[in-house]
Amino acid sequence: MRSALNPHPLVVSAARALLGRVDELADGVSVLIEKEEPAYGDGDLVSRADLRATNRHNMVAILSQLAGVKGPGLAAPGETGRKRAEQRMPLAAVLRAYRIGTGYVWGKLIEVAGQDPDAAQALLELATDVWGLVDDYSQALTAAYQDAVTEQMRRDARARDAALDALLAGDLLEGARLFDCAAMLRLPHHGTFTVVCAAASPAEEAVPGVEGALAWRGVRSAWRVERDAHVGVVSLTERVPLDDLCSYLRTHTTAPVGVSAAYSSLDGTHQAARQARLAVAAAPEGSCEVIRYDQASIPILLASAPDAAAELVQAVLGAVLQLPGRDREVLLGTVDAWFAAKGEPSAAGERLHCHRNTVRYRLNRFTELTGRNLAQPAEAAEIYLAMQAHRIGPGGRR
Repeated sequence: MRSALNPHPLVVSAARALLGRVDELADGVSVLIEKEEPAYGDGDLVSRADLRATNRHNMVAILSQLAGVKGPGLAAPGETGRKRAEQRMPLAAVLRAYRIGTGYVWGKLIEVAGQDPDAAQALLELATDVWGLVDDYSQALTAAYQDAVTEQMRRDARARDAALDALLAGDLLEGARLFDCAAMLRLPHHGTFTVVCAAASPAEEAVPGVEGALAWRGVRSAWRVERDAHVGVVSLTERVPLDDLCSYLRTHTTAPVGVSAAYSSLDGTHQAARQARLAVAAAPEGSCEVIRYDQASIPILLASAPDAAAELVQAVLGAVLQLPGRDREVLLGTVDAWFAAKGEPSAAGERLHCHRNTVRYRLNRFTELTGRNLAQPAEAAEIYLAMQAHRIGPGGRR
């Protein structure tokens, strides 16, 4: 705040005269603000009584300083800024109203001082300092408003996190509480939903900017970053169904993503979150694949029992995994190609760019090491499951 003013005694007298009329002036400036600033005109955010009381408080602050008497000082605009932020009144509208109010007071000072030429001249000489004072008051209002908005954002973020946590954890949400969570997250109570879970590092989004990008497409969603995952509840639409959402995720993710089956009510979010977490655990290690719970039954089954899956890998593929890197990858790649070619060595050879006899040789080598023959259906199934479990990685991701 700038140094204390030293107004002419005639200006002091004019300011004290207006202090005696402060109730009348508060009425006048309130009518003017409601007329000239649309945000105040409907009274939805700020009532007429509130506006009048605030105007009176700020007038007393400025006139007291000009009159050389003790007043609320910068506490008045600070209180106004905090209150208007809490009422969700736009800052631009608040500052316009403040300028209208200070201009009104200045006009009244000129009106009173104008009856005395010396007082009018003294007021004009003081104009620069007076408007500097008004600028100090406006800055105090703005700072308090911004501080209040920052605190609101923190509170809102905590409330949104709590509401999303309740949905994901399934904390006995029903009735009014479920509606409250939906309202806090700006999600419909019923519709078509899915839960997305992407592997992530702490404090990082695995799908950067996803909430805003989906909102731009008319899709409501609520997201949070956890210790090892980026999780979101998405309300699907006819324009953006589940297939389209998965296509978007594939092109924008920096990590593997799991997507639950679609469900129709938010009270099913807890089960869907479990599905999404299992789906992301079924993604190959180090990949950026999008795994849908309803389209990857075997990998998800293995991911749901990571210890058993790890034991299966060791029991079936242990001897192969002990080979040097190049030999190991050649054998595993040949088995993958054989499965992809539906057991046809010639088709597998085309995939691998080698002769079918080379494929047979490698498969025989695989049989010698594992003791399991791909020609036997039961043993082939065991090999396939072990290969899938190895593809997911050590124990999957949880």
